[in-house]
Amino acid sequence: MITQALFALSLTYLMPALDAHSEPTPTRAEMVQSDRLSFSVGFEGIESDLRIGTVSIMPGDSVNFETDALYSGVNGEAAKTRTGWTWYAPDTPGHYELSFEQNDETMIINVFVLTPFKNGQDESLSGYRIGQYSDKPLRDLPQYIAPTGFIDMQPGMEDILVSPNFRLGQFICKQQPGHDPTFLLVQPAMLIKLETLLEAANDKGWEADTFFVMSGFRTPFYNAAIGNKTTSSRHLFGDAADIYIDQDGDGMMDDLNGDGKSTREDAVELANLAKSLAETETNWPAGGIGIYGSNAAHGPFVHIDARGYPARW
Repeated sequence: MITQALFALSLTYLMPALDAHSEPTPTRAEMVQSDRLSFSVGFEGIESDLRIGTVSIMPGDSVNFETDALYSGVNGEAAKTRTGWTWYAPDTPGHYELSFEQNDETMIINVFVLTPFKNGQDESLSGYRIGQYSDKPLRDLPQYIAPTGFIDMQPGMEDILVSPNFRLGQFICKQQPGHDPTFLLVQPAMLIKLETLLEAANDKGWEADTFFVMSGFRTPFYNAAIGNKTTSSRHLFGDAADIYIDQDGDGMMDDLNGDGKSTREDAVELANLAKSLAETETNWPAGGIGIYGSNAAHGPFVHIDARGYPARW
């Protein structure tokens, strides 16, 4: 369903003008903006009007969707409620696609029913090293409680769109390349922030189909292996991404400030845009914005997360 919709959308934008009265070809910024719908759906403490969304749930649990739109999914069971719909997850982990329709528009929600994980007991899942989360959540905040399950990304699932311009495979941990399967987490609040920032970047004239995600999800095992001593990184919980714009595909941050170079100042430009959104956007989940320059291992990048409270560095 998603593939057909995206193919039809591509034809709409790529078809050449047939006559002198045809509409001009949309710019990339206009194409990104078209990913917004005229209705929204609330779930897991967020509200989204993106045409593609993502939510994760444990087997047998339920998730409430607050919306006036009509549910038309064929997977799992759903019941109408006063404020929307409740969807009941099956007992089998995997990927399930739901649809909500209104005003001749359709929102796709990709639901990932998680593979259970018991922190302190399970060190790995199907041979994929997870490691151990801290037994004591940072500041006793609920968002730092160890996850109870992970997305099982089977072969072929890396191309699933978790939002209009980001794929599931962009967020996998860098450990054990090619391991089948791979386990990860991707939180919807982070995706809303990335999509909002991507729109703003295109509006500013920084052409970008997506952000290059240098680091998305990290397991505790991998986080420790690369020398990080923190046990509370938001990368461990699936709501952080280290990103940069790389539309020319050279593996480095594009020149955003026009000085002809890729430097920390370009990361500052992107971070400042994110900070302005944090101050002006009503649908910008609170979180961290960090600026990083180049070193021997990487070029400049910006850290974005949805930790639930503001942090800047």
